[in-house]
Amino acid sequence: MIEVGFIGLGRMGLNMVKRMLQSGKVNVVVWNRSQGPVNEAVKLGAVDSESITSLVNSLEQKRKIVWLMLPAGHVTESVFGEVLKLLKMDDIIIDGANSNFHDSLRRHKQVEEKGICMLDVGVSGGIVAATKGYPMMIGGKKETFEFCKPLFESFGYAEGFDLVGEGGSGHYVKMIHNAIEYGMMQAIAEGFDLLASGKMKNLDLKKIATIWNHGTIVSSFLMEMVEIALEKSSNLDYLKPYVEDSGEGKWSAIEAMENSVPFVANTYALHARYLSRDSNSMAFRMLAAMRNEFGGHPIKE
Repeated sequence: MIEVGFIGLGRMGLNMVKRMLQSGKVNVVVWNRSQGPVNEAVKLGAVDSESITSLVNSLEQKRKIVWLMLPAGHVTESVFGEVLKLLKMDDIIIDGANSNFHDSLRRHKQVEEKGICMLDVGVSGGIVAATKGYPMMIGGKKETFEFCKPLFESFGYAEGFDLVGEGGSGHYVKMIHNAIEYGMMQAIAEGFDLLASGKMKNLDLKKIATIWNHGTIVSSFLMEMVEIALEKSSNLDYLKPYVEDSGEGKWSAIEAMENSVPFVANTYALHARYLSRDSNSMAFRMLAAMRNEFGGHPIKE
């Protein structure tokens, strides 16, 4: 058995913990700001803690592992600093947020100064991964990864996770993954906009999505989300064509410009999301619907 202290039971964190517990191979101590998700985890066998300090202190494994699954930015920064003060040499911090890789590089240096280890983990799969397992892109030292591997195996997608490079690379690779996602979603959304608004009228978009999901070149996880969304509404009129961006697309576009790397399709997809906020387009409704289906991201109705 491996043990982990898990901080942050949000949209993805709680489902990750559930898979860990259901595997029967992980002891999990949890802490969350609100109590509801904690109660759900405890019903499955997790141990509750009153505070972050009590979570760390209650871990019995000689080499403690603390996983942060919190919103990137200030929240992760604050909790990271608190946990860092509580851990001892050779203990491990895992940051599973969508943190900016520049922050991850800095944090790896911080933990190294204290003799503590760190892995930065880009977690993908959205809410759908709760049933299939979570793909993960992991950055850090090989020895730390190997020690934590049983933990990743307990809830990860088989063959869908691995060490991708040194510290910071997990979040770097996840950042670019999400930017590619922007471009793929934009291409699908524009295609369905043309189907809905082009010369051929009254096309059955749901049937088309079903056909495209069975053996065609564009069959994909995202196309499956299109099919589910169109099952709810043939014209997606239950939502507004307003598409948020979570940051990774912007960071990737900046990284591409700073390194003079052409990043045309994915940068355009980022700008298209900005355009969506003053539009009434089927393409942007489709983008919003896809994000909602695979990730549970909020929509505007």
